[in-house]
Amino acid sequence: MVYTLSGKSLLKRTCVVIFLVAGIIGFASAQTISISGTVKTADGDALHLAFVQDKQYKNGAYTDSLGSFSLAVNPNSKLKVSCWGFRDTLIDINNQTTFAIVLKPTVNIVASRSNITPQADDHNNINMATFSAGTVRDEPSVPNHLETYSYQASPTHKVTVTLTSGSFDMAQGAVFPVFTHKEATQGSRYLFDDWVHGYVVTAADSVIQNPVLFFNYDKIGGGLLLTKDKHAAIEVYRENVKSFTLFDALNQPLTFAPVPEIDKTHYVQVIASGNNYKIYKTIKTKFIASNYESDGLASTGNNFDLYQDEFDYYILNVKTNQLQKIGLKKKVLKQAFAADGTKADGYFKTNDGDIDDNYLASLGDYMNK
Repeated sequence: MVYTLSGKSLLKRTCVVIFLVAGIIGFASAQTISISGTVKTADGDALHLAFVQDKQYKNGAYTDSLGSFSLAVNPNSKLKVSCWGFRDTLIDINNQTTFAIVLKPTVNIVASRSNITPQADDHNNINMATFSAGTVRDEPSVPNHLETYSYQASPTHKVTVTLTSGSFDMAQGAVFPVFTHKEATQGSRYLFDDWVHGYVVTAADSVIQNPVLFFNYDKIGGGLLLTKDKHAAIEVYRENVKSFTLFDALNQPLTFAPVPEIDKTHYVQVIASGNNYKIYKTIKTKFIASNYESDGLASTGNNFDLYQDEFDYYILNVKTNQLQKIGLKKKVLKQAFAADGTKADGYFKTNDGDIDDNYLASLGDYMNK
């Protein structure tokens, strides 16, 4: 089925076209290269959870425990590298694909290298009111108080981060996650089994990230959840979110964005994005209670509670402004890419295997070149 995204008036149609063509996360695959590298101190210590960001496209990655990262970037952009307790560093990419980045501390070393307290900079103090309009559940509402958190940036560098809290209200539908269920429960209402690292691109096009902030996504309620201490959580205020990226246990990014043309109440996963095509995935989860019955001779139903996921996929042709729901079959995909049929056929002939999210991401990147 093909939907034409047009309005009842020229003004409405123009607004929709601008919204879609501009892109949800501003990531033009046609102009990207893959880079990798490491972030370390001058002493050679790997920095864990340093944030490496394409300054132009706003997409980024955290370094792993070895200080390593990989990222798709604009070859003509700059990298902004941030780590609490160290100076922000800007690096020209200039088509370079590997980087060995050394950060300089912005701190006074007290007693030993393991005691580091960052000086104030533009991201150590984060006003949490940016995220929500109200109070953190299970936490007193105290206007503008300071909270201090620590994390181990490297084996010899402990970083202390100060957050500024306003008074917030729990957003509608926010639920404090419980990641453990009774043994009989299968699946989960949450995207991850625990809190994960991530970052948010705000509606003002700024990036909010901090290694002491953790996230999860509520697949039923459709809310992005945030916590500072894993004991109290808020739902991030939707109107402040342009996109968000969460990192799984393998440090692989999953990016989501609001796309009301597809779903007005849930964020939509961005599988691929570029100047020609965008590929989206919706995740809908429903709770099915145990319905087991037995009369001693025969039994029916399940003896466990179940969170059941359903996925749908969409392709947006940016040039024609048409949004099409697709199935995961080559025949259907060929129809979706009919405007560039020869190019699509070339991809299908050289790429076999199951059609899954990775396949669609690779296909989207290819079709946007």
